[in-house]
Amino acid sequence: MKPVRIVANLVGMMLFVQVILGGSTTVLGFPVIYHLIWGVLSFAVLIVATVLAAREYGSKSTLFKVGIAATVDFVVQGVLGLSALSLGSGTLVVVHLTNGFLVAVFVTYLISFADSADKASTTLHPQTPTVSPGTMRALSGRP
Repeated sequence: MKPVRIVANLVGMMLFVQVILGGSTTVLGFPVIYHLIWGVLSFAVLIVATVLAAREYGSKSTLFKVGIAATVDFVVQGVLGLSALSLGSGTLVVVHLTNGFLVAVFVTYLISFADSADKASTTLHPQTPTVSPGTMRALSGRP
């Protein structure tokens, strides 16, 4: 499994936890700092996934482009969230939640493209065990 696939899947898991933390802040009154810190960590891992995608598949790849789109939308998400927090606006909270859905869609595509690219490269370059010619002769029964 390639690192970009692992990190893309990690971003998905982290985004899921981010949604739970945000909901816990809103519904259960948990301190918002957990949501903020986890959001920054999730953003950092998303950037790592995007950089790995560029290194592995190039800057013209769909995987990289989706990573960039997710990163840009995550920045928008952060601005919306901080604005909602500082202004105490219920409307901005709803926009923040709605945009969170869009981030989730981008990250789902990121995971999907990373998984597909990894599987395609494995199919194109299968890792077969190497055997020395002497071993092959011994296995075939020929001298």
